[in-house]
Amino acid sequence: MSCEQEHFHSHSHGGHDGDDDGHSHSHSHGDDGHQHIAPIPTNASQSLLSKIDTTKVTALNMANPPDEAAKLFRRPEERYRLKPVVKSDCDAQLIINIPFLNASAKIFSLILRTNGDKFCPKTIKLFKNDSNIDFDNVETKKPTFVITHPRIGVLYNDDGNEEIPESVENDNEFVEHYLPRHIFTGVQQLSVFIENIYDEDEEEESHLHYIELRGEYTELNREPVITLYESAANPADHKNLTKVEYSNGFEFGS
Repeated sequence: MSCEQEHFHSHSHGGHDGDDDGHSHSHSHGDDGHQHIAPIPTNASQSLLSKIDTTKVTALNMANPPDEAAKLFRRPEERYRLKPVVKSDCDAQLIINIPFLNASAKIFSLILRTNGDKFCPKTIKLFKNDSNIDFDNVETKKPTFVITHPRIGVLYNDDGNEEIPESVENDNEFVEHYLPRHIFTGVQQLSVFIENIYDEDEEEESHLHYIELRGEYTELNREPVITLYESAANPADHKNLTKVEYSNGFEFGS
């Protein structure tokens, strides 16, 4: 399907893990209550990478080949890689569906490495356990949670005007968004909707380099249920991370 055909078909919505977690921590806003509670730090051992069914990760309105959506989820030794750059296609909007593999997850945080310049995502909506999310309904469905992603990330723009290196070791380009744990429990699929970018009047693409989910999970099988709990967080793992936590209507940043 061509970009123009896909845009018409899909966008018909009423208008148009490394050991050193030195990334940024951002503080975001949600709809669940008015009291601000400081987030509980996470650590690399709480990565949910092994429980994501990467063979079934899908993306809507992605310019890349279909299999490259799963390449956003990388092993710790590959976390600094910049390629492939996952890009939206017809406009800046992008939906990524992340199913879990025979597990029910409790998600603590979402870590993103995005473009930090003209292709940087701004508003990101999360949907829990909704396998029917697409561009026909994503604008009308109430999201489980809304993130305002800061303008932090990779400063190389993959626009044909400059060469993108294969890898850059810069922990400050990673942003950790803390999520309300009591809401993101029992998650079997997470859908991430990039709604817009900072320069949406000038650009029509959003660019992603890396996604990581942290939390704990429970195996779903016929055997006795075994729950794996988080290990103790090590504050030293988070010296440079941009933290984003959310409380009702307020954004708290460090």
